[in-house]
Amino acid sequence: MSGERSRFVVSADWVEKHLGAPEFKLVDASWYLPAHNRNGAAEYSAGHIPGAVFFDQDVIADKTTNLPHSLPSPAFFADAVGQLGISATDTIVVYDGPGFFSAPRVWWMFRVMGARRVYVLDGGLDGWKAEGRKLETDLPEPEPVDFETHFDRARITSFDQMSAIADNGDRQVADARPAGRFTGEEPEPREGMRSGHMPGARSVPASMLSENGRLKDLATLRSIFTNAGIDLSQPVVTSCGSGVTAAVVTLALESLGHTDNSLYDGSWSEWGSKTDTPVTTGAAEPLTSRTEGPLTAHVTRLEMTAPPKSSLPVPVNIQTAIMRTQEIPLAFYRFLHRQVGARWHWYERLRMTDDALKAIIHNPKVSISVLYVNGAPAGFYELSQENEKLVELSYFGLFEYGLGLGIGKWFLLQALYAAWTSNPDKVTVTTNSLDHPRALQLYQQFGFSPVETFNALVEPMTEQELLQLMKRDGATF
Repeated sequence: MSGERSRFVVSADWVEKHLGAPEFKLVDASWYLPAHNRNGAAEYSAGHIPGAVFFDQDVIADKTTNLPHSLPSPAFFADAVGQLGISATDTIVVYDGPGFFSAPRVWWMFRVMGARRVYVLDGGLDGWKAEGRKLETDLPEPEPVDFETHFDRARITSFDQMSAIADNGDRQVADARPAGRFTGEEPEPREGMRSGHMPGARSVPASMLSENGRLKDLATLRSIFTNAGIDLSQPVVTSCGSGVTAAVVTLALESLGHTDNSLYDGSWSEWGSKTDTPVTTGAAEPLTSRTEGPLTAHVTRLEMTAPPKSSLPVPVNIQTAIMRTQEIPLAFYRFLHRQVGARWHWYERLRMTDDALKAIIHNPKVSISVLYVNGAPAGFYELSQENEKLVELSYFGLFEYGLGLGIGKWFLLQALYAAWTSNPDKVTVTTNSLDHPRALQLYQQFGFSPVETFNALVEPMTEQELLQLMKRDGATF
């Protein structure tokens, strides 16, 4: 007996019983890549489910961009689907040929625009045909109606938002493309695009979510996300090649009750075609256990031999101040480390005794500067003047709430300006695979070059151990 199924998926039997019912609308959303050697419009003309209208995803699209089948404006969408005889209050069933390829994209579009009773046909048209169910070739002539939109902007991620996510890692990214395209081992089907994935993304191929044209049961879907490294209690952005199969992942998430998700509409057609977006190749970072045994970190040491040439304006609409500390209190220093580094496994300094920590951070060669945003601490950096020719950027980072303010690059630049004030020959920094997923690319972007790599073991800290250390410090921060 199969497990619990998605509430957004309906069977062919259910659809057949509702054919011809008032306010029941069928939408053929078949769309294919050239490699499929199929034509959705031609197949629709050759035979479709009775009463179905054809939704052309390349026509009902934003014509102001060169990106393929982007989401149109609410007014354009309302006019187009109104001409198809569909209103926002109808019960709408969307289907495609194989079942779960392009239909979820149109299911998502209708929901973004305000329709609520929208479903996808399990098994698709291929399954309908295989079961010998009725088809028609007549082209319907629906009476135009008004489609009243209630546009949900939060369901869409823009390029600027995606860039910020790649910078700060504050949302998970589920990539629906085939695994080979995710790793960069297979080329993109569209010319002029780099291969690989966004920093920190996880691979959730859309093809894994269905079998024989039918969406897998909820328990299986949940395990697929978990095995891919997606935490279903946290926000997720879905992405794919051009915004179509990302909606398959969105449908699976919504089926599991996950509502804090959005779809990156430009997807890899936008990200991969640009020359300055960060691209990572290879498999996603391996899942790590935070509680059992040491973690292996791949360490990269980098250095820069000239001051940064770039400049960035002070962030607008927020008040910022960077203040160098004088003999920083140990409890405050540990507070900074917990707030910035706990999620990146910065535990070494937290475990030190007071005397050992004081010997390091109160040494005259060490300077610690704290970033304040609107009066509250939001990050810090630590510099160590190893000798007159060498400065080390020992620590740098933002509090979690600071990650979404768009100040990371600006703050790093201020740290580098400070590092170069003593005119050293070079500045060094070390990062590792347990750090922020964008850290390595960010340092390279600002002029650092890798000079050494090696592996190191990091002993994770349990919540109980962390609470004990906080108690030691008085837990006042």
